Amino acid sequence: MSLGTSSQNPSNGGTAATVARRLADLYARDGFWRERWRRAGHVRAPESLEGLAPTTISDIAGDERACPPYGSWRAASSFVRVGVPARDSALEMLVFTTEDLEAEARVGAMALAAAGLAPGGRETNAFAGGLATPGSLVVGDAAQALGALDMPVGPIAAAGPRDTAFDFWQRVKPDFAVLDAAGVRDLASLLAEKKTTAAGLGIRAAALVTDLRDDAPSVPDLDVPTTRIVGLAEAFSLLAACDPHGIFVAPGSEVVLEVQDGELLVTTLRHSAALVRYAPGVRARLVEAPVGRSQDCAFVLV
Repeated sequence: MSLGTSSQNPSNGGTAATVARRLADLYARDGFWRERWRRAGHVRAPESLEGLAPTTISDIAGDERACPPYGSWRAASSFVRVGVPARDSALEMLVFTTEDLEAEARVGAMALAAAGLAPGGRETNAFAGGLATPGSLVVGDAAQALGALDMPVGPIAAAGPRDTAFDFWQRVKPDFAVLDAAGVRDLASLLAEKKTTAAGLGIRAAALVTDLRDDAPSVPDLDVPTTRIVGLAEAFSLLAACDPHGIFVAPGSEVVLEVQDGELLVTTLRHSAALVRYAPGVRARLVEAPVGRSQDCAFVLV
């Protein structure tokens, strides 16, 4: 790697071969990646990430505008689900193949499990149809992949939906909640209004989902363990859960993480959102993965 760059992923031939196949597949396609690498002097597919210039959201958004509606930077042309980014983004849309949804479910299940959702659990969420990431499009898939029951209630900011959600929760007693920052604030307000607690509804733990680029939000304490999960809207909605030491762990089977000059770089290995040394604009440093996750990638935000 170049000076100032560190990388993290299982250091075995399997990962190197997977990266090489990923780069070869992208180079074989007309469009963004082959043109980008040819301009950089590559006459054949790169064999590794070594020396490849980081990619930014302005790069892929420019390609999306030049090749509407989906852009040529993505690694597939057949999509089964389309969403619109809820946060301000240069991208026009978020799209998923069937394989992407399966990957989202796998990755999301790991993040939710790390946050405390157990098989057989009853998970509820109060999303409006999109998070800072497209989380609400896949939270149910992730919960079901974990063997849990998903019980969405929709936004609870207004009085009518709040009362409906509260009545529902009193009856079904969810034991886990997945919320964005607004959802945490709305739930805390509802609990105060009803003179009860999250535990009083049966909730024993919660996940707070934000975009990787967002600062940790200031939210009320729900008086139950609450774990932050970060997503990257361009690819994974529920990418990594934060442990008590501030370490985020992402699945090494899905991504390669690098840090160059203090900035996180992400390479997706199978997702149709083909990101190669993608710089989302996040300062980070790589750390050792926790025990039991040695094949995964770990980082802290700085």
